[in-house]
Amino acid sequence: MSFFYHCYWRGPLPPPCCLQICCICPTGGTGGETGSTGETGATGETGATGETGTTGETGATGETGATGETGATGETGTTGETGATGATGATGETGATGDPGPTGISGDTGETGPTGATGTTGATGTTGATGATGPAGATGATGVTGATGITGATGATGATGATGVTGITGATGETGATGATGPIGITGAAGPTGNTGATGPAGETGAAGATGATGATGAIGPVGATGPTGATGAIGPAGATGATGPTGATGAIGPAGATGATGNTGATGTTGATGVTGVTGATGATGVTGATGATGPTGPIPDDIFASYINTQFPLVRGTQLSFFPDVQDPTGNIVQTSLEQISLAPGYYLISYKISALFSSPNYLQITPFYNGTSHLETGIYFATAANGSTACGSAHLILNAPVATTLFFNYSGSANATDGEFNLTILKLRRFA
Repeated sequence: MSFFYHCYWRGPLPPPCCLQICCICPTGGTGGETGSTGETGATGETGATGETGTTGETGATGETGATGETGATGETGTTGETGATGATGATGETGATGDPGPTGISGDTGETGPTGATGTTGATGTTGATGATGPAGATGATGVTGATGITGATGATGATGATGVTGITGATGETGATGATGPIGITGAAGPTGNTGATGPAGETGAAGATGATGATGAIGPVGATGPTGATGAIGPAGATGATGPTGATGAIGPAGATGATGNTGATGTTGATGVTGVTGATGATGVTGATGATGPTGPIPDDIFASYINTQFPLVRGTQLSFFPDVQDPTGNIVQTSLEQISLAPGYYLISYKISALFSSPNYLQITPFYNGTSHLETGIYFATAANGSTACGSAHLILNAPVATTLFFNYSGSANATDGEFNLTILKLRRFA
């Protein structure tokens, strides 16, 4: 790096490298490479020597002219290449460990392990005397009966005579929804407590359940103190000296002698190599956005997608799905009846409207529950109770069904009794919405 010194700045504003009255400013690097010197032209013929005039008297020495102002500083040359990066300083000592973050939320409890084997039943204690029977409480209203599970396969019948081995019990059907609990009757007087039987030996402990998922990691502690800075690398080589500024104005020249004849012009020298291209300027500001173009023509509106189903004069049996027949079918494949009781729906939004009616021979209630997206939906079901013999129960419902993925739709009947003369109709319209 080179510098020039200048004191008593005379311009209107000193450059930023000046301090008080003196400047110590770095000179920039040289611009592009100097082109090679052209070949020297042939020397022109020497003009004839003019006659020597008589020597004039020497004039008095003139006063020294004032010193011309210093020429303007030349443009700063391009910056020299950056010196090689110094070696990285030694790594500072590791900062103290931050405080541990708060403990994460406990993970969910793991699934319950299998139940251990049942211990041997203890000897039955002596039966206590039967207490007096308390007055019977009022009978609560019968809760809604859950749907009946599928009956398991009947075990093989044993040979007549000695009782055969009992057949394997069929798988238990899914438990229906629990009916509303009736009001609790008045508790009867408690009978005297019988003698406690001997406690049976405890069964083996079941295997431990799976460990719950690990809680979220606590917040990261504060960063340790920064280590000392490494030694500064060696300074890179200085850039080339910038071009010399223009020379100040020359003092007045005395009268020139007669000019000799001009010689022939020499051949033009070869053009020097082009200097390095300067850094690209910053991108200009973005222009104003043009006006919005006219809206294109509206595309064709697709056909609506819909289907309808119906059934009449059919019995409603507790714990079964409603059956129905196609009325208007969907040819697009979005709404497809896969059995007498079930419909497959492609992903999308649907408007569902349905209506049901049936006849009860005695006071009962009717309950219809739709099933879709893998679960039952009481909130979109139908409930109707009758209070007289030979009454008709009826109802209707409308809902928007959002199927993120393909789903199956069907309707469960879980009334308090079987009904006759059922009538059911169902309309499905797929909506033109995709999000």
